[in-house]
Amino acid sequence: MGIRYITVLKQGETGEMAAILYPFYTAVMCVLLGWMVCLYQGSQNNQLGLVFLIMIIAAIVYDNLLISVGRWIESKDLLLRLSHPRFLGHVTLTPFSVTVAYALCQQGNLPWAIAPNSGLGVFLVTLILIIAELLSYYRKFQPTTVLFQGTLRYTNSGYKMPPYPSIVTTILVGILGYYLWQQLGYPWLLVGSIVMFIGGAIPQNLVGPTICSGVEVILMTSFCITAETLQHATSLTGI
Repeated sequence: MGIRYITVLKQGETGEMAAILYPFYTAVMCVLLGWMVCLYQGSQNNQLGLVFLIMIIAAIVYDNLLISVGRWIESKDLLLRLSHPRFLGHVTLTPFSVTVAYALCQQGNLPWAIAPNSGLGVFLVTLILIIAELLSYYRKFQPTTVLFQGTLRYTNSGYKMPPYPSIVTTILVGILGYYLWQQLGYPWLLVGSIVMFIGGAIPQNLVGPTICSGVEVILMTSFCITAETLQHATSLTGI
């Protein structure tokens, strides 16, 4: 399989902006990762939602870190091998955002979230989204190197369709965030999902991947703030 290079630098555009932003995104996500690990260690019971959130954040740290250092990896074969976990992590872990959002609703004792079989329904939805992600993303897998604003990364150039499973995931997270806002007064997850939806809707062929990666950081921050707030409220009420 030949390796193709695509340069998407635009005329008059700042050539190193992404090379600055991705290390920044990586640093922020590392802080969020450490924060959630500490939150999990301080929890009174094992919270599966926090485990999934930690896994998602760790995958995003890896994603942003690899994009940050990609241009310094001289072997493109090595870069491709290192990129496969990026692809697979995005496809398999992104849908678990719904599971995390549900776990936060459950921790907040929302009536529908603690009802029997509600967890099974969320698990089935997550499984369907993972299968849809796998089938759509790997249906025509063509790894291609992309040079953008001082960064070098692999993308799947064969993936031409809109990311419908990711869109559905964001919408479902937003719905669960709405319930948290309406019933507990915590708006952060709803706000984060709206920002993610708007930022993700901007075509990357116009602005590049930095905006989508940035709003992803905002969404994960909203998850972390919500988790911290619920943990604090739970410790105060003793629930």
